[in-house]
Amino acid sequence: MPEIAYLCRPMQLRDLTDIHTHHPGRPDALLSLPPSPAVFRYAAPFSLELHPWHVAADAVALAHQLDEFRCAADALRGNPNLLAIGECGLDNHCGVPLDRQTEAFRCALAVARRLDLPVVIHCVGYWAEMLRCVADANLKRDVIIHGFRKGPQLARQLLDAGLSIALGEKFNPDVARIIPSDRLFFETDESETDVLSIREKILNLRDSAQK
Repeated sequence: MPEIAYLCRPMQLRDLTDIHTHHPGRPDALLSLPPSPAVFRYAAPFSLELHPWHVAADAVALAHQLDEFRCAADALRGNPNLLAIGECGLDNHCGVPLDRQTEAFRCALAVARRLDLPVVIHCVGYWAEMLRCVADANLKRDVIIHGFRKGPQLARQLLDAGLSIALGEKFNPDVARIIPSDRLFFETDESETDVLSIREKILNLRDSAQK
């Protein structure tokens, strides 16, 4: 659960046990929400989502979508429950052209920089392209790859680039052992498994590797 210390200051991403979920209503978890009227009424921690699967493929529709995203972010500026931007990113398994995904991703990163917020990234396949976008954005806060399931070689590349990694129910044990403590996060995403069980499993694995 979050440390009680945050009650005397604004809540931060690191106060949360679960930094990415699609299950609403938990005060210890960051719910990923797209721009909609509901986001303005949500009374627990959330991140503002621009998921690559939902990016408009048409140029005119995309311009309208990104304007809506920017306007929602500006309207939410100062909302103590808005703790991050994301999930956002790139995915080579969806039908949206890469150039449209990239435009949306760069928009989300620019919003995160303007609002001085961390970013939760969804990336499938387009790792080099994702890293290029992040480097160009020159972000000052945590940049977290959510739901990482790949191997240690890619994990080290992400860590060397300054990114953090969130692990969920399915993860590579070798990766769990190499992430520095201050760059490691936990998440449920769409899993029904309790985040504390996920966290305990990963921490026990790390402890056993150090003995």
